[in-house]
Amino acid sequence: MNYTKLSTCSRIPIYDENPENMGELRIVLYGQSGQGKSTLGGIILGNREIFTSNKDSKKCHTEKKTITGQEVVVVDTPGLFKVGDDREEVVEEIKRSIKHAEPGPHVFLYVERFKEISQEKLDALKVFQDTFGKQAVDYTMVVFTTKKKKIMEETLKSLTRLTDQFPQRYFVFNIKDIEQQESQLAELLKKITHLKNCTPHCYTSKMLQEAEEALKIQKKTKPKPEEEWRSFYDRCGLMGMAVGCAVGYFICGGELTPTTGAGVGAVVGMMLFVGIAFLGVLAKIKIQTCCK
Repeated sequence: MNYTKLSTCSRIPIYDENPENMGELRIVLYGQSGQGKSTLGGIILGNREIFTSNKDSKKCHTEKKTITGQEVVVVDTPGLFKVGDDREEVVEEIKRSIKHAEPGPHVFLYVERFKEISQEKLDALKVFQDTFGKQAVDYTMVVFTTKKKKIMEETLKSLTRLTDQFPQRYFVFNIKDIEQQESQLAELLKKITHLKNCTPHCYTSKMLQEAEEALKIQKKTKPKPEEEWRSFYDRCGLMGMAVGCAVGYFICGGELTPTTGAGVGAVVGMMLFVGIAFLGVLAKIKIQTCCK
């Protein structure tokens, strides 16, 4: 499958809207560092380097340009998961993009590399959902950037866990192919304009506040990590006691005396408890390392 055919796989019908009648178009770019987000924003505004200085910045960067009679505002946000960055600070700055696009963005362009699904991609998706809430889905299009002309359909299938969150709203954009850049951009802008016309008004500061409140409630109702692990250790202890008693029963030929039962149960139970707890701690360390 060649690039030109796959680039239409967003499956949003293309209409002949007249941009001159559409008013201002406000776009917010979101994504991890190194995914081609800033480059895509520059391509949209006709200058690939316009957001280059923002690649290493922790601040939002806003630029605008009139394209075929329509004022287009693009807000580039700080990239997620950069080594050494404080995630909470980055997320707070990303939230400020709504003010940069007042009264609010018509479209979020969620930018990712066209590569097979990874835990980082899923983590970025969760940050987006937690930050902007369920209502943001209706205003979002996923743009996969690539430098390859030949696109593997298997890769697209592997990304369904991401694309399914934004039904029928994804687009593959080759940021290296200069010859096809103009036609790609025209198609992308048509799809963005169509999405804008299909959603009421724009994503607003009120929606962001509602998302923040929903996240606070979610955090309050979710058990604390300490409580979860305490419960886990308690279950390990109970499992150890049960297995220990069973082993003691069989060792004693079916006659479990208090002395032998207690002794064997304690030994076997302790071994089982230590083993399971050790595996649990390893899993916890791995999860914490992945989420940093």
